Amino acid sequence: MTNPPDPLQPSDPGEEEEIRAARLANRFDIRRLIGGLFLVYGVVLLIVGIAGSSHVKNKAAGININLWTSIGLLVFAFLMIGWALLRPVQPEPPETRGRGSGRIRRAPAT
Repeated sequence: MTNPPDPLQPSDPGEEEEIRAARLANRFDIRRLIGGLFLVYGVVLLIVGIAGSSHVKNKAAGININLWTSIGLLVFAFLMIGWALLRPVQPEPPETRGRGSGRIRRAPAT
């Protein structure tokens, strides 16, 4: 049984730039950036929720709001990062490269 071809392995010299662009797009994917930002804020709030004073912890009707908010932020961060890692940006297949989806209408050349 043969393995399917890896989409991130170049088959011709012109495809190397397409693969490099896909890797760069994955590195700066908005899902990773948002997930990372929520992860940092979630960790900070988790530390404040655990290590903060009891007065601050029970300020909101006896609920440690920093701890619960941090849990929500961390769950959202892991969902975003997981989504970005499980569904990375793939290079465009060679048969459709350069054609686009056809949804954008361009102005006629003058």
